Amino acid sequence: MHIHVEEYRASAHGSDAMRPGLFSRTNGFSFSDPGNGHLQTSTATTDKLGIRVGRVSSTGHEIDLTELNHFTILLPVQGRLEARSCRAEHSCRQGEALLFGPNRRTTRAVAEAGERFEANVLLFPTGMLNANLDMQTLEKTCELLETGVTVHHADTFGAPFLKFCDFLSTVIMSGSAMLGDRRHMQQMDTLLIELYGEFISRLADENSVDRKTRSAGARYVAKAEEYMRTNLDEPLTVSGIANAIGVSPRSLQLAFREVRSAAPREILALMRLNLVHEKLKSDKSAAGVTDIALQCGVANIGRFAGFYRETYGEKPSATRRRARAGLTGNR
Repeated sequence: MHIHVEEYRASAHGSDAMRPGLFSRTNGFSFSDPGNGHLQTSTATTDKLGIRVGRVSSTGHEIDLTELNHFTILLPVQGRLEARSCRAEHSCRQGEALLFGPNRRTTRAVAEAGERFEANVLLFPTGMLNANLDMQTLEKTCELLETGVTVHHADTFGAPFLKFCDFLSTVIMSGSAMLGDRRHMQQMDTLLIELYGEFISRLADENSVDRKTRSAGARYVAKAEEYMRTNLDEPLTVSGIANAIGVSPRSLQLAFREVRSAAPREILALMRLNLVHEKLKSDKSAAGVTDIALQCGVANIGRFAGFYRETYGEKPSATRRRARAGLTGNR
């Protein structure tokens, strides 16, 4: 198996003149450091079906590319990879993989902590995608991959395939003695194809379910927050909110954890705190801090003062005094 190596260095002519050839077409390229940028790409092609295996090492760069003929898997080993396609933006690092079908996209390789960016790259001919899916699933998968999708190595359905991709890339790019054993390499090639078929057959369904769940969760959160906002002065409970929007308390809790990374009770407390803050600044009555807090539905007055100071950097009484001074001065 022949490994083809290409190197690019920033020059006085500007890094935009570089045209790395790993993909079908490079529309634009630039180094993060135009004065000292360096990029090395190493590629090899497997015997079966022409799967391209590559390794990218860079000081940091951005590339606008069009890939017409391959399903691409990008596996960061070191540093961070950012990408944007026609409808989405992605970011991934070691332990994750970024997948794309044929599309135009911009990817940015970010070197961190003084180390080079390193990533394994595998390109599977689109014909392999067609061979593993029925027409309906193929359409869903192509739509998904045109936008791009991030898969974690820990995800059950993708772990065997992605870990083997990393392993195979490392074996090939390190010039391992395994490369000299043709029978062994053929076995690895066959295993890669089998794992690929299993992975692709589940990719669309897994992400379809995941997107549906995320979409439902976002709707639950939006409805719940609207209900909270209109009833902040009421003694709301999570079960009461869930009942009001027609979901189970458990579903509501999970939706908030997913969408807000917080419990419904935490978001409710923050909404009430914001309302108290606004009233402390604008209320023209003689009401004190405690009265206003109670009007806004705050139940734990003892905890309230500390929470307020953590959020706004001062005691609620200080906000109230300053607001009253301003209101008096404007009379």
